[in-house]
Amino acid sequence: MRGNRVAAAGLVVVASVALTACTDGPPSTMRTFDTPQALAEANRVAAEREGSVTVDLDLASSGKGSCEVRTDDFAASCRISVADASEVSYVMVPDGIFVRIPRARTPQPDRSWLRIDPDDPTNALARAMADVAVRVRDAADIRKALPEGARIVERAEESVSGRQTVRYTAHVAVDGRASVLELWVDDQDRPVKTEVSTPVEGGEPVRGVASYRDWGKPVEIAVPTPEQLVELPG
Repeated sequence: MRGNRVAAAGLVVVASVALTACTDGPPSTMRTFDTPQALAEANRVAAEREGSVTVDLDLASSGKGSCEVRTDDFAASCRISVADASEVSYVMVPDGIFVRIPRARTPQPDRSWLRIDPDDPTNALARAMADVAVRVRDAADIRKALPEGARIVERAEESVSGRQTVRYTAHVAVDGRASVLELWVDDQDRPVKTEVSTPVEGGEPVRGVASYRDWGKPVEIAVPTPEQLVELPG
């Protein structure tokens, strides 16, 4: 009798293991990272390998738009609209920021680009326009997704638009304010989406969302020539 009970118990264990193997499915192949530094480095390597990406942006009150990004030097060509205003084009390269003004507002249609400087002490309008451009560039820049001091607090596998990803939740600082970053990364270490939520005193948190697509697809970033530039009024 004792032998029968032992045999029966063994069958239960074997059946349980077999059932678990059938229901759990194959083990995950998604690679994960324990530190922000390791994750950021993997994202950087993946971005440089691909060479380019298109980033769709929703920056709340700062506007919505799209940027084509060259990931070897993070030059970008962006189109941004704020509220109901018409779309504005920006070109950002390591040595300059340019904005295109509507042709109807320039006396010379062939000269519709302005070079703007976020540190220009003499022109408040130039600084304001450049500030928008810098915010757009930073939102599209993978290197800025995990700033210094970030701390990963959660990891979980999730599907985003039919693609399997790992979602990382991190605590970060945005303009000195404690914020929450969520970063979705695919099985090739490429960012799929980022979302940053920053609290605002007395109001709803400000959210910024960047969605990455068309990795490796060629992008065209045409820097305006001197003949296309017009002076910005003081």
